[in-house]
Amino acid sequence: MGKVIKLNASRPAVDEETRMKMRRFLENELTWAEVEGMTASQARQISRIGCDLAARGRLNDARIIFEGLVAGNPKDTSALAALGAVYQRLQRRAEALECFDKAVALFPANIIALANRGELRLRGGDAGGIEDLARAVEVDAKGVSAAGRRARTLLAALARSKPATQQARMAVGR
Repeated sequence: MGKVIKLNASRPAVDEETRMKMRRFLENELTWAEVEGMTASQARQISRIGCDLAARGRLNDARIIFEGLVAGNPKDTSALAALGAVYQRLQRRAEALECFDKAVALFPANIIALANRGELRLRGGDAGGIEDLARAVEVDAKGVSAAGRRARTLLAALARSKPATQQARMAVGR
């Protein structure tokens, strides 16, 4: 980033194209990442770095990466879900839930956000987490993703537990 406003003697600080991009940003038509010219491919590469950092346990470094991606493009549901997962591992429950809520609101089939939010809600005593886990299983019916398989495993464990709710039993039967 940092491409928008460059001062040099040969051209004005802000050209007309940049003015238009900034106006569109202010009118919520563009994200800051789009103003800066960040491509989806570049965002994916940066996201991979964040995932690698998180996998190595460097959660604060991963948090910084994903916070930057979300700041640049608050509509990026993958970055929101990844940031939520990092917050979850950092025991920052409220921030994690906020990220998962935003990701699911923007893309209701985000398996990672659904599975993580479901688990987090259940750990907090919110039975609505069962619905999130059931939705994650429904979206990933073949169990292709790790998040979908985890959601299925959690639902099955809930259904087997003595005080299992009818809702959990029904969700496992889907």
